Formats: sequence, C-alpha cells, structure tokens
Amino acid sequence: MAKPAISPVRWTPTPASTAGWPQAQEPEISVIDVESDSPEDVVVDDRGRIWTGAIGGDIICIDPDSGRWQAVATTGGRPLGLEVLGARLFICDSERGLLQMNLDTYAIETIIEEADGVPLTFCSNVIVTEHTGGIDPRPRELYVSQSTTRFGYDHYKADIIEHSATGRLIRVRFDDDLRPTATVVINDLQFANGIVAHGGLLHVAETGDYCVRSYSPTTGEQAVTIDRLPGFPDNASISADGEHMWLAMAGMRSRPLELLAKYPRLRKLIWRVPDQFLPEPVTPLWLLKIELPGGRVVADHRVHIPGFGMSTGVVETGGKVWISGIGSSKIAWFWTR
Repeated sequence: MAKPAISPVRWTPTPASTAGWPQAQEPEISVIDVESDSPEDVVVDDRGRIWTGAIGGDIICIDPDSGRWQAVATTGGRPLGLEVLGARLFICDSERGLLQMNLDTYAIETIIEEADGVPLTFCSNVIVTEHTGGIDPRPRELYVSQSTTRFGYDHYKADIIEHSATGRLIRVRFDDDLRPTATVVINDLQFANGIVAHGGLLHVAETGDYCVRSYSPTTGEQAVTIDRLPGFPDNASISADGEHMWLAMAGMRSRPLELLAKYPRLRKLIWRVPDQFLPEPVTPLWLLKIELPGGRVVADHRVHIPGFGMSTGVVETGGKVWISGIGSSKIAWFWTR
C-alpha cells in the first residue's frame, strides 16, 4: 500500500517527567492467545465477559474464568475502542465509523459515519455519558474520539510524525427514537485516543502529545489532567474503586522522533522510508494507575513480555486487570490483589 503524503509541522516536545511516581512494579502476567491479530481494546459486560476486537474485524468474547474465547461476529472493518451499555456493545471501527452490536443476537448496525460532514475514519474510542437506565438501558449521549481526520489506521504513524493535530472529540445525542446527532466539540487533539468520564469531566488521551486532556461538557473548558508522560498514552478505563484511571501506554517515547521535531522537511523525507526501517518505540506491557481528578500516578506496571506488542487497552474487573494490545494476538491479565 502506497504511503500518503504528509505535511509535518514544527513542534517542541515537552520534557518527560516521572517525579513523584512510585517505583515500577512487575506483576505476574497470564496470557491468552485469541488467534486474531492486534486485539486493540478490552471491555467487560454486565455478565463479566471480556470483549475485544481484532484487525480482521473479529469481535471476540472471552470467559474470564476459563480463558476460553470465541469470535462471535465481524464488523467487516477494523474495530478499535469499545464500550458496553446493557446488551449493547459500541464499537469504534476505523473503516466504518461508530457501530453497535447486540450482545444477545450479535447483530451489528451503524450509528454514525461522519461528523460535521467529515467521515469518521479512524474512529478511536467511545464512552456513554448518559442513558435511560432500566433493565434495557439505551444511550442518550455518548462521546467519540477520532484520532485523526488525515489518515487511516494503516498509516497511524503518519499522524504521529506529521503532528498536525486533527484529532477530534465528538458528542453524539440521541432523540426518543434513538436517532443520533453528532457534533464536534474539540478539533485540535494530537491523535485523540482513550476516553474516561469522572466527576463531570471527560479525560481524553492525546497520544501524540504524551498527555491526557480534560474537557467539561457543561462549560466547554479544557485543562491538562497529566502531561509530560514518558511514553504514548492509549486507551483508558475507570478503576474498580471509581477514583482512578487505568491508562494503557503503547510504548516509550521515540528519541529519533523528538530529535526531528523541529525539522519538518527532514521528517517528510524520512516518512518515505519503508516502515520496516523506521525506528519502533520500546514496548513493555505498560499500565499506569492515575488518581482523578488530580492526575497523580499511584501505580506504574511495566513487564517485558517478548512478542506481546503495544499495550493499547485496559479494564479492571473481578480482581483482575486485563490488557489488550496491537502487534500480537495476545490478551494479558494479572491479579490486583
């Protein structure tokens, strides 16, 4: 596949800082091979089942006790971020937009394919912020992150190298007949990624800027939850205690990328180099546990597992923390106690 053209911009990386962080831990990791490449995100439903989606479009259900898994459906695209509400699985598909799947019938339908007239390519993550409640809750409002309007999933590195900040945060409201209306509320995110809601704020990971930004749906105000991260933040979830954010870290910062930050023309030339010759970030299995709303890191889990790939999704349930990632077909977990 031919590479798209890029238009790099000059930027200044913030210096990394881990001041005040606890010592990194190495929990004992168990691994499940789901035999589908790059399970991106991981979520849990009301029955305790674990769900993930892989490159080929497979939607996979994992029994958390036995580790047995089954591919129950396919989106026909590339599922990325996931969210569960009752019997609905919301799916960000980088090729098809925002989808939902019935967890009983496995039927899949499209919710939105564009926002403000721009296609929802690279739909990255989704979170429900308001619903009807009851035994069959229906969404009233949700938010979607779009990593970039410039490139597709196959060329995600182009956006990181270009650094043009075209990531978006999109609000989707549903009327009484569940018809959606999409509105863009932020336009300039640096590779928008995982989203969590806490204390009336949304916290959105900006992979390209090594930070998590907060957004108030009520006032529209924005602030920094945590910045100067030593790596690339990805998908996130709220911890079991409701007071912390688990943040998957896709890899350590790239020194060559930062050295070239002030040289757009040189980055444009380097982008033409075949991918196999471009430097890859160091990618331990890596999670941070961050206190909200203050942004204090209270736990740093890093384990080098050969062949696991980048850590891109995390969820805590039943005393276990589950981790998904791209670059392999494995899902990992460890006990929190």
